[in-house]
Amino acid sequence: MVAEISQRPITSRAALPRVVSQGPLWPHFFMALFGAGWAVSFDFGVRVYGAEIIAAIGLVVIRWRPVLTGYPMARRVLGAYGLWILAIGISDAVNGTALFDFARNMATPLIGGATLVFALAALSRKPSALLTFLAATTIAKAILGDATYGDVFADEAYSLASIEADTNFFKVRIDPFLTPALLLGSWWLGRRSLMFAAVLLLAASIGYFILDDRAIGLIFFLSALVLAGVRLGFRPRLGHVAFAGLVAMLVGYGAYAAYTSYTLNSNPYGHNGKQMQRMENPYNPFELLLQGRSEWLFIPSAIAERPFFGWGSWAEDTDHRFTYLRLQHTDTAKYFQRSWLTQKAYIPAHSLIGAAWVWSGMLGFAAMLWLLHSIWRMLLKLPKPNTPLLVPVTFFAIATIWHFLFSPPQHVRLTFPIAIASLIVVTKPTKRPNSLAQSAPLASF
Repeated sequence: MVAEISQRPITSRAALPRVVSQGPLWPHFFMALFGAGWAVSFDFGVRVYGAEIIAAIGLVVIRWRPVLTGYPMARRVLGAYGLWILAIGISDAVNGTALFDFARNMATPLIGGATLVFALAALSRKPSALLTFLAATTIAKAILGDATYGDVFADEAYSLASIEADTNFFKVRIDPFLTPALLLGSWWLGRRSLMFAAVLLLAASIGYFILDDRAIGLIFFLSALVLAGVRLGFRPRLGHVAFAGLVAMLVGYGAYAAYTSYTLNSNPYGHNGKQMQRMENPYNPFELLLQGRSEWLFIPSAIAERPFFGWGSWAEDTDHRFTYLRLQHTDTAKYFQRSWLTQKAYIPAHSLIGAAWVWSGMLGFAAMLWLLHSIWRMLLKLPKPNTPLLVPVTFFAIATIWHFLFSPPQHVRLTFPIAIASLIVVTKPTKRPNSLAQSAPLASF
């Protein structure tokens, strides 16, 4: 049985319950394999990750049905996935989408939903297995790399010279194992004080920005602010939210201005430096955001042309006009070659919520709003539970919101299962239904 959650403020190590207590060991076993499984993948026409194979095996032997009874939020999330599946089917039928494109889009909510149930079944029995997941991910990706990127930079050695030659090396080869390692370190510091954890994440944020890894750097920064706010007594009330929002904007813009000055003066020819040189005002963070996520300049136009049923899965840019407009905005249209006109191109939609509407119409957008609302409700509950897992779960929650806006739909398979499962477990009331507490953990054990 997992340790009871303390109701005292998280101010010191003594105030926190032990994360590891007596209980079943199988969640740690499965979470170790699940974390390591993200370092390998297999091509079956649609890429399948080792972690997803582990999840499929786990669903055969784990009694997972009581989880759906005991956690209403899990049913809400899966309901949103179900609506999304319906939207994909209708849109692709209307647009006559190719079977392969239909299958690889449909695989995202189907596999993502099944993997979420698996992760929730394990974490609901042993929340501390989340730490095992982070440790296994760190070790496996440090040795094997991240399967999402394949063999990119596989021949490069881990060295400062590799990073200096191309900062993408840090994103592709180092970030995938360093980020979970930092979350483990911040969890350990957070046992003593959340402020210690916030300082570590703030330092990590600065380092990630210097190395041109802005997305994770921003998520670290926001996580640090949230944890510091929780330590200082923040609650999701109007007065607290208004004050914290003002402080966050001032501190955030100050940090952005310092980052811009550093990039233009010290790294003007890096990926981010080149983007800033194309901007009219590099000190405008929204202009930089539209440089890095320029799809949002054209997603509204694509939606306006086919608002009801969308363009179908993996919407094809048949005349390359959306692709060309994006290249013009990023000042790379001069590299557009006539030969590209004979190649297949897709409407730029590097956003989960944007792609859902572009590909699956209004019903797909409604499904994303339902899912986003469910996650937002859990995020607002995060300052309330005094849980030793608050640090990594806060990071996961903020990352999930970012992925909704600025990451491709595949994150529903890649990062949502562990993030949403941990959110559901942490924000669930301490007293669990008897059906969940008394059910046998494994069908065959």
